[in-house]
Amino acid sequence: MSLVECGELWEGAVVDLNAELLRVEDIVRAREVFPQGWFSGGGEHFRGADLPDDAAVLARLLPITLSIEEPVEGDLLERAPEVLRQAGWGQIAWMALSWPAVPELGLGPEHARTGVQACFGTDANHERAQGHTVYVHVRPWEDERAQHLARRIGHDVIGPGEHGW
Repeated sequence: MSLVECGELWEGAVVDLNAELLRVEDIVRAREVFPQGWFSGGGEHFRGADLPDDAAVLARLLPITLSIEEPVEGDLLERAPEVLRQAGWGQIAWMALSWPAVPELGLGPEHARTGVQACFGTDANHERAQGHTVYVHVRPWEDERAQHLARRIGHDVIGPGEHGW
């Protein structure tokens, strides 16, 4: 969340959570935590409240992807770990950010191609990965902005720039 606080959230900003659920019991728990979320699997899409209760039906839909979007000021971040701990992969993304100007680097404010993405068990392209990674989204030619943002929260960029969103 520290990186998100380096920017300015747009009015009405949302945070997105996506997670791959691999077991029926994880789907049931995720529905309890995020009843308004969208659950997609087996070519079907359900709101949490509309998911079938039958475990055999849910098993035929596996894997299921949970997608939820909530206002940033909500409590999604407090509820997310319960789902992400059991997920095959997951991500949380803040996309409605503006990065401030960094005059000492010759960078003006940025309102496009901005955001923070935290990935768990995957990279930004949904390829399996160990652990978690936090991605800072900046324009391709603004690696200095990513370094600046990382330093503001006491870290360094640990990998090369990648093509993202």
